[in-house]
Amino acid sequence: MRPIKMTLTAFGPFADTQTVDFRPALGSRLFGIYGSTGAGKTSILDGICFSLFGESSGQERQGDDLRSHHATPDVETEVRLIFEVGAKRYHVVRRPRQTVRGKRGDALVERQHWAALYDATDIEVDDIDADNPGVVMEERKVEVVADRMRSILNYSAAQFRQVVLLPQGQFRQLLTASSDQRSAVLRGLFDVSLYERFVERLKSEASDLRDEVETGRSVINGHLQAHAVSDADALTTLIEALKTDVGVQTAGRDAARGVRDAARVTLQAAQQIQDRFSEHDAALEGLNVVLSRTADIEALKLRKQAAERAVGCVAADGRATEAENDLAGGLTARAHAAVQEAEAARLCSEATATLQRSVAHQLEREAAAVAVTQLEGIQKRVAGAEPLREAARQSSLAVVDAKAAFDEALRAYDTAEQTHATAVEAHAAVQHTILRISQVESVLQTLNQAREHASQFAGATDAVEKFTGARSAALANHESLRQALADFRDVEAAAEEALASAQAAHLAAKLENGVPCPVCGSTEHPRPSGGAEEGQGLDAAWRQARTAREAADADERQGAQAAARADGEWTQAVARLAELRAPERDISAITADISAVKDELATLRAGPDIGTTQAAVDAAKLQLAVTTAALAVARDHHAAADKSAMSATAALEASLADVPADLRDGAAAALRVEAAIRHRDQMNTAHQSAVENERRASEAVQATRSTLTHAEGRVTELAAARDAHRAAFVAAKTNARLSDGTYGAAKSDIPNIDALTGTIAEHVAGLAAAQDRRDRAVAAIDGLDRPDLEAGSAALVDADACLTKAEETLTTTTMKLGQLEATQALVTRLAGELAAATERYRVLGELAQLTDGRNAHRLRLRDFAIAATFDLVLEAANQRFARMSRGRFALLRKYEGGDGRARAGLDIDVYDAHTDQKRDAHTLSGGEGFLASLSLALGLSDVVQAEAGGVKLDAIFIDEGFGHLDDETLDVALDTLRDLVGQDRAVGVISHVEAVKEQIPMGFDVVRQPQGSVISERLGV
Repeated sequence: MRPIKMTLTAFGPFADTQTVDFRPALGSRLFGIYGSTGAGKTSILDGICFSLFGESSGQERQGDDLRSHHATPDVETEVRLIFEVGAKRYHVVRRPRQTVRGKRGDALVERQHWAALYDATDIEVDDIDADNPGVVMEERKVEVVADRMRSILNYSAAQFRQVVLLPQGQFRQLLTASSDQRSAVLRGLFDVSLYERFVERLKSEASDLRDEVETGRSVINGHLQAHAVSDADALTTLIEALKTDVGVQTAGRDAARGVRDAARVTLQAAQQIQDRFSEHDAALEGLNVVLSRTADIEALKLRKQAAERAVGCVAADGRATEAENDLAGGLTARAHAAVQEAEAARLCSEATATLQRSVAHQLEREAAAVAVTQLEGIQKRVAGAEPLREAARQSSLAVVDAKAAFDEALRAYDTAEQTHATAVEAHAAVQHTILRISQVESVLQTLNQAREHASQFAGATDAVEKFTGARSAALANHESLRQALADFRDVEAAAEEALASAQAAHLAAKLENGVPCPVCGSTEHPRPSGGAEEGQGLDAAWRQARTAREAADADERQGAQAAARADGEWTQAVARLAELRAPERDISAITADISAVKDELATLRAGPDIGTTQAAVDAAKLQLAVTTAALAVARDHHAAADKSAMSATAALEASLADVPADLRDGAAAALRVEAAIRHRDQMNTAHQSAVENERRASEAVQATRSTLTHAEGRVTELAAARDAHRAAFVAAKTNARLSDGTYGAAKSDIPNIDALTGTIAEHVAGLAAAQDRRDRAVAAIDGLDRPDLEAGSAALVDADACLTKAEETLTTTTMKLGQLEATQALVTRLAGELAAATERYRVLGELAQLTDGRNAHRLRLRDFAIAATFDLVLEAANQRFARMSRGRFALLRKYEGGDGRARAGLDIDVYDAHTDQKRDAHTLSGGEGFLASLSLALGLSDVVQAEAGGVKLDAIFIDEGFGHLDDETLDVALDTLRDLVGQDRAVGVISHVEAVKEQIPMGFDVVRQPQGSVISERLGV
């Protein structure tokens, strides 16, 4: 990642917009960021880290804490960074969560964290701005921007702080971290997931193989236990025994089958003899049945003979019956003719009487004809007056319409008059409202100004109170830390003096004349040191005192920085408060007044505008004039229509003066004429009907009398014919020897003669057949005894049972043998598969255990890869550490010893060439620790770029003051940094040391001012 240009607005100590153009600094490859304590040097790194990841460089402050306390509510905090990765150029914009003034009105609103990422590859750097940001990659969604940023950079914020930006206060973190902490950092920087996945795959596959082996064993044991055998040999023995049993049981089954077949032949022979005896019994029973029907057959023969004699009487019987029926019909016809003749005489008498009454009403018929003539004359008069009637009706309708039009015009006029009055009143009210709105807006503006001033004063007062307490606490804490540092320095000096004295005495005691001193090399020892030689524990005490002094030194520096920062913040807060005057009213009271005024203003503005009400007045005035003219026209039309209607009514009354009132209507006159004609026609029709009815009745009487005479003659003829046919029927029954009773039964059997004949013939044939069957059956059993079928059946059942049992036993044994043989084949196959799986598991299981840390060093494959990578980091670091320490120090990885089962960790030892011994990295002094940390950080940066695929470190930043180094060591450290930079890497340092400024002139100055810090570019002068 290569930063190109960054813009900070209301960020950290910067009140307004500050622009940092990295291009000249990157061109020099080594540059610095300089300024006094609290000026805001680290805030530049905060801006880079926040723009990329939404976090500060040191993690002490979150994005919400980065808003400048110098900024006014009208200015929104924003960071814009243009950076390049390879050939691509990107533009990222971030705004932290902050409270600013809203775009509408004066209220303060909280804005959420916002981020946007653009592709600006095809845009010149100086042309990139808010209006031309580049191609949108993502806007608004902070999480998505973070994901896209990680994919572009190939590292996270934590990794960024380890290898690109080395934050203040955390510079020595990698050097002094524990083995586990260092491992976590390296795992984050170097992808060892491949090794982890490989180990997990080995473990998973080994586990699967182990499960497969255990399952295979369980399956084999399950198959063996299902047959109650312990192993494959026992299964083979059981199979051989069952094969022997099958041979024995097969022979037994064959013997049982022979016994069953013999019993079946014996039973079949006995069954055949039994069938002959059964046929003999059935033949006797059949003959007896036929003989039992002899009496019935004789009765049927008598019925057949009587029916045959009755056949000759049927014709005479039919003629006699027909003659009787004809006579009955003639009698019925005569009676009917007599009834008709009497009815015709009665009707003729009634018709004659009706005709006589009709003749008596002749005068009434003539009067009805006269009435019709008179009414038709009146109808003509009424029809002639119809034009006058229509004129009167139309005039009346015109009056109604004119009256309705007049009423409607009057209502429209009243409505228009009321609308005009309402519009005039509303227009006057709006004019008054406009005046009131102007007054209220003026009041609201005054109140808003007062609240803004009160809010600024309250904020400034709170800031003074807050920073006063923080300043007092920071100063007191710094004084306490400074005193503690002095105490620790005294303790360290005493411990170092005691250790030096003991070491000198120890060496002096070992000196021999002529033998070189191990310290100075001289063979002469004129003044050897004296004193006690006991130095046990003094070295540890000195190291402990030095560690405590270094910790106190670091705490004192941090306390001094915190005190300076708190003092600066307090000074700015007091100056800000002095610029403001105290408000006259409390902010809550002002806010309440603003709320009330806004409510009143909203209510006033909710009404109609003046243009709308003026238009309403004009429209109402015009409508009133229109309705006034329409009302006058409607009134004139109504008067004219009323006069015309009165004239038409008078003319109609004069035309019908002598016509009855109830007949003056044409429809009523027509109804009266129609009724009179109908009455006249009804009377004439009734008279004609009476004349016709009397004529037809006389003719009917003559016809019925003729019919009655004919019917009486016919009855006499039919009675004579009936008597003759009856005598012939009696003679026929006598000849057939049939009485009246026997003739009826014999006549009913005539249809059954053929059936009776067939039944009799069947009986004769059946008797002969039954007698023949009996004779044959007797001959068939001659000389034979009836067999015992139950004994034969029982013998066959027993033989079948024996055979079934033998077959079931053989089948069971055969099936069991088949199951055992199938199990034997399956167990053989599974045993082969189990052996192969067991061998695979042996190899894979050992690999899984070795790579998972179950080895002599208890080292996992992942940790081995991390350790190997860390060795590369230490190798790269030592190239610089050896130079900066003039060959004295080297960083080594500590190997744990002991029982041989310890693992090699990531703890660091320092080899000191002066003592030819290794010691813990924590024992380095402040300057030595700085050089070691710098070497380790630079080595880590080299290896990350070389090993971590896709990570390109174009620039790194070191936020450390170099204050621990003497001039000579500082020169060496800076020379090392100069060697580090090249065509593909730049280094930026943050420092307040003047010697650093002199040797690294390019970069930026951050100047602290009361209104906010300012960034300026150093031109390397």
